[in-house]
Amino acid sequence: MRKYDLYANVSTSSIVQPLPQLGILTHVEELTRYDMIYVSHKMQNGVELLLKKDEQRSWDENALAIYYKGFKLGYVSKKTSEMVRKFLDKGNEIKATVKSLSKNRFLPTQEMDIQIYVM
Repeated sequence: MRKYDLYANVSTSSIVQPLPQLGILTHVEELTRYDMIYVSHKMQNGVELLLKKDEQRSWDENALAIYYKGFKLGYVSKKTSEMVRKFLDKGNEIKATVKSLSKNRFLPTQEMDIQIYVM
């Protein structure tokens, strides 16, 4: 049986583009329970957010809280936080930005989606 090397003519120097970053789009949970009312006027697409492990939530060991300049906005959804927490535990850097907002004229922001990047 003859073996074929499909990649014989491909050199590693011909590959120029880096692999894309893993991006995860998720919904912010419990948005109206925390400090969003104080910073809703600053929220817009592309604003950088901070994700922190929340050890105080004993019922959810994978909880990731979302912060903007020290103000707690809510939590990453449960299924997404399990996956992202694994990346954090491996030492990966995580970056999060606001992807979309649902604003009403006289009410604070009711819904927010964020994009999470694993670096």
